[in-house]
This record gives sequence, structure tokens and C-alpha cells, in this order.
Amino acid sequence: MPLKKFRMNITPASPNSFSSAIALLKQNALPTEDITAGTRLFVAEEEDLVVGTIAVEYDYKHALLRSLSVSEEKRKSGIGATLVGFIENYVKQQGVEAIYILTTTAESFFSRRGYHVIRREDVPSFLQRTSEFSSVCPSSSIIMSKQL
Repeated sequence: MPLKKFRMNITPASPNSFSSAIALLKQNALPTEDITAGTRLFVAEEEDLVVGTIAVEYDYKHALLRSLSVSEEKRKSGIGATLVGFIENYVKQQGVEAIYILTTTAESFFSRRGYHVIRREDVPSFLQRTSEFSSVCPSSSIIMSKQL
């Protein structure tokens, strides 16, 4: 019997999908306490089930990619790469020139997508003011960036 292929939709988190998105982030040990109205949270859904999340905070030139998660049963399916491509295109359309990520576990994933490790002191002031940078992520996090 052939496997059924599902269609994935990426949309802003809605009142219906928000709690599922937060639950998925918590399952992946990612911070949720600082997701605010200024955080653009998107969900990847297959048949109304949240299978992935990604979020971004940005100013006029810089963006912080955050909250990338994929449900355990969907890992290695390309959803993570699709979500990263989606958010890069989204912020580029908003005029963002560079995107940043803080990570403790995904350096090789982002390296394969053109991100480069940078020094903590080289991040723009916008990023330094985010709670993700200043308090939520450990100071041992690797900081990576990519020019768009």
C-alpha cells in the first residue's frame, strides 16, 4: 500500500494552533516564556496538526530566527529546512538584510544553509536588546548569521 503524502501549510499561529505550537516548543526544550505580540510565530501544519514551528523578531535590517522545532515523528523529512527557507524569504520581503540565530544544538544544520558563526560582541544592537539574546538563551549559545 502506498504511503499517503500530506500537504504542509505554513501560516501564522492562530488562536487554534497557538497552544499546539507552544506544546511542540516545550517538547523540544525551547523557550516559550518570551514569545510576545512582537514575535511572529508561524506553524507548519499537516491535516490541521502542528508538525513544526518557527518564529522571528526583526527590525528594519536585522532578524532573529527563533523557535524552530519539528515534531519528533517528522524529523529528517525536510520540514525544518522548509521552515528556515520560508522565514528567510519572509524577512527578506520586509527589507531585512541579515538574519541571526542563537543555538546550542543546531550549528551544523544552519552551517549547511549558509549561516556562519560570529562573535557575541559583533551582533547588532537590535539583537542585543532581545530577551532571547540577553536572558533566555545561555551565554554559551553559538551565534550565527547569514546575509540575505
